[in-house]
Amino acid sequence: MKRRWVISGIALVFLICAWCLGLKPAGLFPPDAEHWSRTGEFFKAALHPAFDYQDPNVPDDADHIWVKGFKGLLLTLKFAFAAMSLAVPAALVLGFFGSSAWWPEPCGPVLKSVLRVVFFASRFFMSLCRSIHELIWALLLLSAFGVSPFAGMVALAIPFSGTLGKVFSELIDEECLDAAKALKAIGHRPVQTFLVGIVPSALPNLITYTFYRFECALRSSAVLGFVGIETIGLYIELSHGEFYYREVWTYFYLLLAMIIAVDFWGAGIRKHLNPEVAGR
Repeated sequence: MKRRWVISGIALVFLICAWCLGLKPAGLFPPDAEHWSRTGEFFKAALHPAFDYQDPNVPDDADHIWVKGFKGLLLTLKFAFAAMSLAVPAALVLGFFGSSAWWPEPCGPVLKSVLRVVFFASRFFMSLCRSIHELIWALLLLSAFGVSPFAGMVALAIPFSGTLGKVFSELIDEECLDAAKALKAIGHRPVQTFLVGIVPSALPNLITYTFYRFECALRSSAVLGFVGIETIGLYIELSHGEFYYREVWTYFYLLLAMIIAVDFWGAGIRKHLNPEVAGR
């Protein structure tokens, strides 16, 4: 009965939002024959990706389209790796201060007040970082620093550090504290207990989630191309703007292949870290 009320409530909220936004079923379809034709061309091109440039004005000495695509993938990978290399250390620090698992017990009122201030300040900062989408961060930083690799890297690192830090802190807080309590009982200090008794058990989940966010960073770094930063997304945007749909699908398939490869890589790491879970 409760489930039925929940589903009905969600449906009602959807209908209210759709009415407020003026959404109509007719808006899902192209308005005229020209748009229908272009839509058909776009999806038909998926079956015939380009093996050469559709643009007749491409210089003869230009890289082959597949070489250009692989270079775009390499740039996309570089942005994702660079962003994650900044985001992960920042997230570890934020996750530590945003967790209460390392607090000493017993804890005096003054120290507890200080720890609470640090806890909520860390949580607020993580919320601030992740509440703004990476595209908006990119536009803000591009306005400040111009179109540069630094702006794109930092635009990805800021929201990812906030998201990673939040999840890291929650994964740590949800760990079983039996080992930590045993270490405290034999005289270990709070930070030592945290590093020895809690972090090792949480590490597989931390690494698993980091790999997931790396996949997200790959997609986000590709999207940075739509604001002018050179990744494979820039090639997609330029080809789409000229209606070279077969080129678009070539770049799409290259990006898809990279995401699948990273997914298999992450699955192998997860299987190594959690053999019992992977074997189920």
